[in-house]
Amino acid sequence: MSGSAPALAGDERARLFVALELPPGVREALELWRSSAPRRVRGLRMVTPAALHVTLCFLGWRLEREIDGIGAACAAAVAGWGPLALSLGDPVWLPDRRPRVLAVGIEDASDSLAGLQASLSTELSAGGWYAPETRPFLGHVTVARVPRGTSVRGAKLPPVPAPEFLATHVTLYRSRLGPSGARYEPQRTVELGGRPGEQAVPRPEPGSVVREFHEWQREAYAGGDLDALRPRLTDDVVWHVPGRSRISGEHRGIEAVLAYFDRRRTMTDRSFRVTVHGLSVVGDRVVQLAGGRAVRDGRELNWETVGVFRVDGDRVAECWLVPFDLYAFDEIWR
Repeated sequence: MSGSAPALAGDERARLFVALELPPGVREALELWRSSAPRRVRGLRMVTPAALHVTLCFLGWRLEREIDGIGAACAAAVAGWGPLALSLGDPVWLPDRRPRVLAVGIEDASDSLAGLQASLSTELSAGGWYAPETRPFLGHVTVARVPRGTSVRGAKLPPVPAPEFLATHVTLYRSRLGPSGARYEPQRTVELGGRPGEQAVPRPEPGSVVREFHEWQREAYAGGDLDALRPRLTDDVVWHVPGRSRISGEHRGIEAVLAYFDRRRTMTDRSFRVTVHGLSVVGDRVVQLAGGRAVRDGRELNWETVGVFRVDGDRVAECWLVPFDLYAFDEIWR
């Protein structure tokens, strides 16, 4: 009997890179600045807010079973390093000839960022997980991508605000490629200033937890397996839905919340879709602006909501749903 052998656990491959995290206030400053860039250069594709970080080492495709070892190497590499005092620099097109991205440089008067990158490079290459770059390290944040064939020669951009900040965390990310772009999933996060030999531990970013939850929820609303949402919710999860409709109330516990999701998809004959317009992270809360669309009784219905999610670790623990128009929302779900 012929055929290839089934893949063993851990034989799957993951696209990995190590990055320096930016504080929320710095990401917000970058988002505000780049909002003016499209008016000056047509066609730029903005990267997602979750992608605003400083890549230190791109590892490429590695085996999943290597992730623990790579995370431990990252912890060893940053042991003894304290928080880095940095600031945003000038916008720059990279590479110089035929630019593919718009980036913002990182100002580092003490060269501590370059030193940290060199420490990671040494540790990861010693483990056979990383091939060091031949060109000098340039700390930067990619904020937009340049479509093929777009000319940016002579393009002038507004100056970047230069807030000083302390960088306190390094994260090993997994990049999942898809039609709508890459999704970044934290695998291990190490705090700068940790004790020597301290092991890296998972520390998912709340925004990525909510984004991943929505990917699975989208499949469930379209008729997929609702039980696939269980690992994305805490056992005592609570969903707060205002109004007097058939879906309103406080849905407490994972069974009640899954039943609430099932009621929404049943009432709309699996036509219910959520489109996330954007989100912002405040501590362990994620504030999200989203639109809903569904067909009921032959009518296409649309509405807008604000959702506030509380994240606990790598799971959603609570959600407050706030419709723009509660009366219309009640009518939709009557």
